[in-house]
Amino acid sequence: MMHHPPFATGITYMDGYSLENAAVFAEVIARHPQIERILCGHLHRAIDRRFAGTVAGTEPGTAHQIRINLVPGARISFNFEPPGYQLHLWQDSGLISHTALFGEWIDGLA
Repeated sequence: MMHHPPFATGITYMDGYSLENAAVFAEVIARHPQIERILCGHLHRAIDRRFAGTVAGTEPGTAHQIRINLVPGARISFNFEPPGYQLHLWQDSGLISHTALFGEWIDGLA
């Protein structure tokens, strides 16, 4: 678990604050194939990608979210999508990750 993600997300402003020396970190991670997942914060948005032979991901924010804007050089902005969290369960020698939202929602399938 770490705060700044070690990978680029395409959100230019936030990528400017990613993990320093990510290539060195990737070398360390790649030497340890038993690493199941790298969990990160900082982005206030759920993003997953392959990194150094495993999966790395960021979590949604519990308050505001970073607006998705993949235009290079775009300014950062926030929006008030529903806050969320991730729940991780270790089962059968593997990690199962659930992304969920806070709040009460109408279940139209009841």
